[in-house]
Amino acid sequence: MAVKFLFAGVIFIISFLVTVKLCACWSHMGPSIHSCVLYLVTGLLALIGILSGCALIFISTRRTSKHHTLLSALHHFIVKYHRLYVGSRMLKKFRAACKNPREAQELLLQKIIKKNKNTDYGYQFRLGEIHSLEDLRQKHPITDYDHYRRFINRLSKGEKDVLTAEKVSRLILTSGTTGTGKMIPQDENLVDNFLILLGAFQHEMFPDMQPMQSFLRLHVNAEIKQSECGITKAPATALEKHMMKGKVDYTTPSDGFLIDTVYEAFYVHLLFALREEQLGSAYITFASILIDLMKFLETNWPKLVHDLSKGTLHQDLKLSPQMRATLTRALGSGDHERAMKVKEECETGFDGIIKRLWPNVQVISVIDNIGIRSYMKSSFGKGIEIYSAMYISSEAFMGLNLWPFEDGTSEYALNLTENVFEFIKEEDMDKPNPKTYFVDEVEVGQKYELVLSQKYGFYRYRFGDLVKVTGFYQNSPKISFLYRKASILNLVGEKVDQHVIHDSLSVALNPWKDQVEMKHYTCAEKGLVPEQKNSQKLGLYYVFFLELKSNFGDELPDDLNTEILAEVIQKNLYERHEFYRVFNNTKQITTPTVYLTKEGAFTELKEYILANSSASRAQFKMPLKLRTREMAEFLLEHSLP
Repeated sequence: MAVKFLFAGVIFIISFLVTVKLCACWSHMGPSIHSCVLYLVTGLLALIGILSGCALIFISTRRTSKHHTLLSALHHFIVKYHRLYVGSRMLKKFRAACKNPREAQELLLQKIIKKNKNTDYGYQFRLGEIHSLEDLRQKHPITDYDHYRRFINRLSKGEKDVLTAEKVSRLILTSGTTGTGKMIPQDENLVDNFLILLGAFQHEMFPDMQPMQSFLRLHVNAEIKQSECGITKAPATALEKHMMKGKVDYTTPSDGFLIDTVYEAFYVHLLFALREEQLGSAYITFASILIDLMKFLETNWPKLVHDLSKGTLHQDLKLSPQMRATLTRALGSGDHERAMKVKEECETGFDGIIKRLWPNVQVISVIDNIGIRSYMKSSFGKGIEIYSAMYISSEAFMGLNLWPFEDGTSEYALNLTENVFEFIKEEDMDKPNPKTYFVDEVEVGQKYELVLSQKYGFYRYRFGDLVKVTGFYQNSPKISFLYRKASILNLVGEKVDQHVIHDSLSVALNPWKDQVEMKHYTCAEKGLVPEQKNSQKLGLYYVFFLELKSNFGDELPDDLNTEILAEVIQKNLYERHEFYRVFNNTKQITTPTVYLTKEGAFTELKEYILANSSASRAQFKMPLKLRTREMAEFLLEHSLP
């Protein structure tokens, strides 16, 4: 493959040098308008040809897909290096803001206010009188989504300058897995802009990852709707056809990103990724999705090998005739040699399978939403850096993980170039008008609820994320995400967060750690779950649903008794949380109730939630706290006797 690009580059340069020489000869034939135009046009073409030749020679020295044509390789080269240039400027601005965080936040606020002060919202809430962060804190109320609902409804009907003067290309639908979905005004390029910044950062941190390598982006498209005036209403990750222009470095052709069924999307993305040996990196939204993808590969690799070898798409795939034809055309005549390599590695086993299938892959960016980073790196991901690269929500891109090699809890440098941050101390969260702190006023070790102001019209907005300040990057706080406020267990004011819950469950299972592993869990407060066991139990208590996997066959250990497990969980909660201990001592909170679910119960719960809420597959996060009685009843029906 390298020889092809090298040979083409040399031919390009020689050919156009000869052309330049001929032009020089023609110029001696006497001046005329015709000859001058001919000389200029030929000279321009010669310059383009020489530059293209040099680029092709450079490409020949890089890891490059053997499926590239000369034109597609040049296109990849131009697009990728342009994105690296843009990303490096974004990264420089990001770091500069971290050096002078208060100044950066003041300037950003002034920019936002200047743009939006003449909107209807700006007039009603007197944004023109806000000239500093202190003015914002004193003159604008702390808000939640209901504060903006009427403005967003008007915006969705096509009214201009209602909430923001920025162009709103999309109303992002929130996942709705823990409550009613919302519509967040945003730009459709939110994720893409982050990936440009991330690409520049990873180019620094992983110098062996070359820009000409291909990139796997696993994607299951979500339903896309339109508002009354034609604004797209969709999750942040949903993609439309026009958004795929220029994505020449993806392993999957653009049509593959429009697939909205899981089986077909996984199959197509895997097939084209397996075709590409020179994979450099991957972006997969959540760790749970990466786990599902590896299970899918383990189950379906024989079909994938067959289609890879023949250049076909399995007939089981539910694809439209047009999409099937487009994707089949992209597969060409197949790649038997590569298919046999994939077959050999899959038959060997799936320990370290990613590095064996793609020897030059460097990093996988994935949000570890279920705490299994170490497992992924010690099993199928051996030899690869797998880490949570971003802190992002529907409202904004919040932060970048600048420490990809550090184990333990992921830490993020705040994105001070796009968001104005305030912080509410955890103990003040329930106060009607809590005191807030700016980026230069927070303390290391403290836990805070984040408050956000951004250019799309949200000011001092509480979106429910709890974080911990773990230190400083330059002069800006670096934070770790703790939990969503909606996932706190709070029967009588104890406020037990999911870190405490997860740790307590993990330790409780230690006596059986060699026999079982916890695949999924969720919890609820008494009252949400219909009483099936312990119906005479007095007091308030938590309810836990656990899906466990046996390491030895299908049966769980005989001595894994839910009553004993409940006692051990109780003991661990008591030791780990001061206020739980206080209310347990006064008998206001008593021993939890535990249900073990059948295998696959949480997979079925996911399908149930998707069918009965506004959640999309791309955004789905398994709820760590149940929010509806229907969800609890569903898991009760799927619990072991």
